[in-house]
Amino acid sequence: MKTYKIISMTLVSLMMAGCLDNNGATEVSADLNNNSDFSVNPPATEDPGTGDTGSVDPDDDDVVSTDPTLLDGFTINKGDKLTASTTLQLDFYPPFFASHTKISESESCVGGQWEAYADAQGYTTLKKNQKVVMGVQYRDHDGRTSQCYKKEIYIDQIGPEIVFAKYPSTTVEEGTDVEIIFSVSDVGAGVKDVVCNVAGVNKACLAGENKVVFPKLAAGQYTLKVSATDKLNHASEKSITFTVSSLYKQLVHRVQVNQYNKVDILFVIDNSGSMEYEQKSMASRVRNFLDVVQGLDWQIAVTTTDPRSTATGGDGILVPLYGKQGQYILNSAMNHEDARNTLSRTLQRSETGSGAEQGINAAYRSIERSMNSKPGVNANFIRSDAQLAVIVISDEDESANNHRNDPQNLLTYIQTAFNGQKSFSFHSIITRPDDKACKSTHGATYGQRYAQISNLTGGVIGDVCASDYAAQVQGIAEGVRKTLKSVTLTCAPVVDATRSVLVLKDGQVYNGTRRLEGLNLVFDEMLPAGNYEIYHSCVK
Repeated sequence: MKTYKIISMTLVSLMMAGCLDNNGATEVSADLNNNSDFSVNPPATEDPGTGDTGSVDPDDDDVVSTDPTLLDGFTINKGDKLTASTTLQLDFYPPFFASHTKISESESCVGGQWEAYADAQGYTTLKKNQKVVMGVQYRDHDGRTSQCYKKEIYIDQIGPEIVFAKYPSTTVEEGTDVEIIFSVSDVGAGVKDVVCNVAGVNKACLAGENKVVFPKLAAGQYTLKVSATDKLNHASEKSITFTVSSLYKQLVHRVQVNQYNKVDILFVIDNSGSMEYEQKSMASRVRNFLDVVQGLDWQIAVTTTDPRSTATGGDGILVPLYGKQGQYILNSAMNHEDARNTLSRTLQRSETGSGAEQGINAAYRSIERSMNSKPGVNANFIRSDAQLAVIVISDEDESANNHRNDPQNLLTYIQTAFNGQKSFSFHSIITRPDDKACKSTHGATYGQRYAQISNLTGGVIGDVCASDYAAQVQGIAEGVRKTLKSVTLTCAPVVDATRSVLVLKDGQVYNGTRRLEGLNLVFDEMLPAGNYEIYHSCVK
């Protein structure tokens, strides 16, 4: 069972008074943490280990050996399994008196040229940061050729990979606990050490997954910097900065509501190798989706989590519909059974995409491409008068930390691109955070960021390991219908004893029953056409 390595921050008592927008009253926040010190405590239930599962350990017993069976044919770097150099030393052990040697980067000795035999030879490969497989053959003066001997070595020239899975994407209210989750790994040499720095204080962190908890933060800006080195002393560093504020801001969100029944739906499907189990029955798992959205004016398109623009459905490009030559967008005017079958077969991907899954980035890029004035397969997918829903199906979390991988940046982009007039929901069928049963079987990593953006938009969070998606797909389809009754705000409203949400329609108070789901104000009934103003408070 995998547990988190926990970094607990010691509290520094700090009395801090702030004048809040609270009818002129002054509030006092006591025992707040400014993180001038913190400590590291490894979990009591798990051996901290090295955290570098899958790495090549040069200290393994079978890495360097004088066993003749291992020396048969040749050795690379005297039997080492790991190196930082692309220049390799080959020592040869032919089975007979050899006159020529052929070296190739092939496990079946394909390619290469015959050269005069020498007992040893240097070899420079163009491959970096990956496993290199070498093949060697020998030939004697009579033309007799040996079998193909195969050896491999891993070349590692970069530092460990640091990925932040959970972190504050918006301003945090003063006095709130903040949780950050990140992982440190190194496929090649393995992680040697990890250092966390907060407020100028260095403490040792651990390889693998870490959870950092900041309790009761005082107002200010905070940076968690993570530095790591591998066992070949290659270094890497990443940081997360967030702001804690003690003040609120008053906002008004204006939106024009028309009596439209339109929604554009983007499926982002994980087509990486780890999804083989889920992909086998994807068509049957999602078959009932269109049954629930009948009656809506919908458009549906599909892209993949592959970030490469050269790949099928990569970088947000829509994939062609199954059996529909030159078509990329389904719509509600199609025959229902035909559309149902086409969507199911399109979602079941045949190609194997990149293992660097980036579903949020794919949604961001797909919307960007649809908004682009240049012609392309994404053109006309996002309609100006339709609401928008994204559905991600993936067994792994977002794998990068660039601008378009961030949940809040995607929400901000949609708000800006459509002038706050488009309701948006994000639904996820993922390895749900803390679902240990799924993660130990077919769920590769917890979908922390997908869960975050789903919670922010009131979306459904489903289980990617479920044998049948029927119930949760129905829930997502109902969530898509709910998007038509929602207004997406720019920030999550604060509702307490002194703050509430006021809705005006055409200048008059509108008392339609509603509820808050993250950034979405969801009404029980479809909003009548009109001009709406929504007054609310948010953390500054």
